[in-house]
Amino acid sequence: MEIITSLENFHGFDRPCVIALGTFDGLHLGHQDVIGAAAYYARQTGCRLAVFTFSNHPFSLIRPSEVPLSLISSKEKYALLGKMGVDLLLEVPFDRRLAELSPYDFLQQLAKLRFTCLSVGENFNFGCHGDGNIVTLKQFAADMGFKLIVRPLVSDNGIIVSSTVIRSLISAGDVTEANRMLGRKYTLSGTVVQGCQRGRLLDFPTANIELAAQQAAIPHTGVYAVRVFVNGSCYYGMANIGLNPTFGDVTAVRMETHIFDFADDIYGSQMSVEFHKFIRNECRFTSVQDLCHQLTADKAQCREFFRL
Repeated sequence: MEIITSLENFHGFDRPCVIALGTFDGLHLGHQDVIGAAAYYARQTGCRLAVFTFSNHPFSLIRPSEVPLSLISSKEKYALLGKMGVDLLLEVPFDRRLAELSPYDFLQQLAKLRFTCLSVGENFNFGCHGDGNIVTLKQFAADMGFKLIVRPLVSDNGIIVSSTVIRSLISAGDVTEANRMLGRKYTLSGTVVQGCQRGRLLDFPTANIELAAQQAAIPHTGVYAVRVFVNGSCYYGMANIGLNPTFGDVTAVRMETHIFDFADDIYGSQMSVEFHKFIRNECRFTSVQDLCHQLTADKAQCREFFRL
């Protein structure tokens, strides 16, 4: 997959392309539907498949204090788009210059790519102040001679799938429903850091990732059944999000992951944790013995969930 990161580098290719347009900040089922429609048309017509999106959320320019938390890392996004068959990713910064382009001028920038078809969601807006919408885009399609695919919003159990709804679900700990809307398992990644090493003494060693500085959506505090990816291998485990209130010596939210049947030293390694099921809320125990009993029960419940 080729990646272009500036309007100046837009250029034609060996054959025309179909472009899926959108913010695509979560690559959830609704976003995948828009891209999927473009992919189908590209296959039918022998065109390249392109996706146009932004390297930053538009709010970072127009409402910096309201920039939403991320639902997908760049690494995840590139991998998922590659699996969807995207040939060309146009990932440009949403800056003042782009924000001030009129709807017509924006389409003229895209015209450098020799597109024959655009695929968008029915709530798509574009151009300065969002002046362009589906009505104006249909008129441009008629005037400029390109095909326009407008996809209806995707719903799940009667609820419109959106990044905002998914963030709320994750914040509430409902990773099961969030995963349904994402069309994949929600994942947090980071570098494994050294903790208090108390887990080893409890016979529940953990790999810890600090979360306070991350701009990603953080699940509600509690215990989750997870799948773990580290050093090229996949494992199962359970993760706790929170402050470890039983001991009261953790000041920043962290993710402590107990990986089943695992004893390797992975300090400094990059680890990804995939959330599958919420198990229970984080709570303070009156004794270490009570904590150990609960951790044993949590582990059994997670192993049963994964049928291990």
